[in-house]
Amino acid sequence: MEDLPEALVTEIVKRVTRTSDLNSISLVSKQLYTIEGYQRGAIRVGSGLCTATEALTSLCARFPNLWKVEIDYSGWIPGHGKQLDNKGLFMFSSHCSSLIDLTLSFCSYIDDSGLGWLAHCKTLVSLRLNNAPLVTSIGLFSVAVGCTSLCALHLIDCEEIDSVEWLEYLGRDGSLEELVVKNCKGINHHDLLKFGAGWMKLQKFEFERKIGIYDIFRSEVYVTPRMMLTARIYMTSAVRV
Repeated sequence: MEDLPEALVTEIVKRVTRTSDLNSISLVSKQLYTIEGYQRGAIRVGSGLCTATEALTSLCARFPNLWKVEIDYSGWIPGHGKQLDNKGLFMFSSHCSSLIDLTLSFCSYIDDSGLGWLAHCKTLVSLRLNNAPLVTSIGLFSVAVGCTSLCALHLIDCEEIDSVEWLEYLGRDGSLEELVVKNCKGINHHDLLKFGAGWMKLQKFEFERKIGIYDIFRSEVYVTPRMMLTARIYMTSAVRV
């Protein structure tokens, strides 16, 4: 393998898609380790992620062309070690120059300051926040203003978001094509009117809000290629267990 041209080896590595196989390839030789690192475009990490600054810097240097990062702390307990915090998010946003897709799930230590750092990531196209208990509308507004390439925004179980200035700004900007808001108790369907002209470009919209203990409000909106807007809004009652 060492005698093969680097271009050929790179092409071989490109054809490997399974993460476990890529990890194995990187252990074969120094050449494959370097090539595989440059080719890796997406990673998914959780409780095993070392949040020390040096470790995150090393991770970003190992995979300099990351365009998709998913950080998921579902099932995390303090015994698993520290979670990624605002400083760690700064490391990702400043060292991953190709980052366009970021998902943060159950990240309990990331707040508006972290999203403020993320706002410097001009290439970010898609942001998903799933159960972000410390994030408020202030942080979202920073993202709306700073992430000028943002096209998709998912907010799920973000209970501290209690105003929609960020939504009004995105509506005026007109760049958002996908919006998902689920179980963010500070946002109701009347607030969505502030999105204004943004509805004209939106291709996908999902809204779900818990109204009572058993009732759930859901709305799904899709824009067809002909820009015809259709909507389904309905009320369901959850079954008592």
